Amino acid sequence: MKFYKFLSAAFMALAVVGCEDPNNDDDPSKDDPSTVTDAYTIAVDKQTVEADGVDYVTFQILDKDGNDVLVNEDGSDSDLLSKTYFVMADSGKRLERKTKTFSSIRNGEYEFYATVRGEKTANTVKVTVQNRGNYEKYQQKVCVYQLTATWCGYCPQMTEGLGLLRNGANGDNVIIMACHAQDDYALPWENEYKYDLGTYVLVSHGGSGYPYAVYDMSFGNGQRTESILNSLVEGQLQSAPATCGVKISEATIDGLGNATITASVKADKAGTFDLGYAILADNQPSKGGTESIYNDVVAAVSKNFVKMQDDTKVSLAAGEEFTKTFTVKVEPFKGVSFSPDNYKVVVFAHSDAHGKKQVDNANACGFGESVDYILN
Repeated sequence: MKFYKFLSAAFMALAVVGCEDPNNDDDPSKDDPSTVTDAYTIAVDKQTVEADGVDYVTFQILDKDGNDVLVNEDGSDSDLLSKTYFVMADSGKRLERKTKTFSSIRNGEYEFYATVRGEKTANTVKVTVQNRGNYEKYQQKVCVYQLTATWCGYCPQMTEGLGLLRNGANGDNVIIMACHAQDDYALPWENEYKYDLGTYVLVSHGGSGYPYAVYDMSFGNGQRTESILNSLVEGQLQSAPATCGVKISEATIDGLGNATITASVKADKAGTFDLGYAILADNQPSKGGTESIYNDVVAAVSKNFVKMQDDTKVSLAAGEEFTKTFTVKVEPFKGVSFSPDNYKVVVFAHSDAHGKKQVDNANACGFGESVDYILN
């Protein structure tokens, strides 16, 4: 295909402008206001919801007579809703504009205040989210495949956004794997177009330029601000709950790069699963790139990295477990000395549980470590 010859130039020119965070407008209630209002109080219609992402609470803003000023007499939303924000008290994170409901797939106690015309309510309300384990037994890890390149001037923006994502509220629910393209960290990949791995994943998921990210080998998106990345992960967590757990019981590597990984997948719901691995490298030198060092660089993968393979998939009944041992020789990148301490392992399980083949769940650890199934 002639298309491949033009990838570098085309990708440098295309899809490099990300959408701004829709919450980053000029409304004064974006930041913590310095004034407090006694004209209104925040209230909620119930204080406990199920952690299924469907059950929700509805916030109210009450005047001194106990009337909800966000609702007109005919039951429609009043104009004041556009000037009101509901804010998580611990983090300062606010719900989207014109939103007055809250749901979650994560157990916990959430405290909210409101800002009305930029002034903060003196009181707060607490909402308890419970019983996540009833809807998803194993904690889900969304695999975020960062498609990047050392020559890409805009890619550090996604790296920064993903770093904020990993350190944020959903940090325990993401695994980031950087698939490089057309640079010294690009991994060869067998395919009819002779693309490297990063290019192949980009093109096969409809991307037209870097930076780009693919989520659970299910869908791709080029946005790179932390708030949008976070919303994409939350959407995946809600729409495709894990139907299995992943455990890594052994991960060793020697000074020559000989690695052994023993891992298991355990089904919560009956289905077809395919267990695979990726080995990632941290602290890789810039070598003239746009970032000072490169982390999470995909250095070795199983043949089912991109999609489920018929010759390695297994059918499991609910509660059934499958264990597999992988052996692989990890080669250092060109011009980089090999250090076992720089490497870590990801084990993932593809499944067909959501109407299409995609990554169902994953887990990660350093070499010399192990990680058990993580329960909600």
